[in-house]
Amino acid sequence: MRSHPFRNTQAVYQAIGSQQLAALIRADWRRIEPGWGGEHFTYLKQQQRYAEMIARQWEVPLHGAGYVVRIVLPEDALRQYDLETVAYEEHLEYRVPSGELVELGNELVGAVQPVAAFMDRQSYSIPLGSRPLASLIG
Repeated sequence: MRSHPFRNTQAVYQAIGSQQLAALIRADWRRIEPGWGGEHFTYLKQQQRYAEMIARQWEVPLHGAGYVVRIVLPEDALRQYDLETVAYEEHLEYRVPSGELVELGNELVGAVQPVAAFMDRQSYSIPLGSRPLASLIG
């Protein structure tokens, strides 16, 4: 994680499952987790709502829980990746090759932050700066 005092930054969001969350916690919230199932790409969403939809509709049925994390990166680090539209105009995501996540993770501005958690029929919004996930993880 680097300090970027004079670079413009952008928040992106990632929907993750329980195993990815556990790995992120072990890394002290200082990395970008690859997609599950050996995917070749990780998709970083431009909007939190879109990431929440993916967490609810994909992660919860597959893994019993889904989480959304906020990742802040320099804009110029994100520019190297295509911003793609998925199904709807507001569903924008950066398609990042999984092999480039370590390098992109070195560009993190601050720690990755949890912002939402979904479990079966329950959901939680997590205020920025708090660390309540330990109580939510079974």
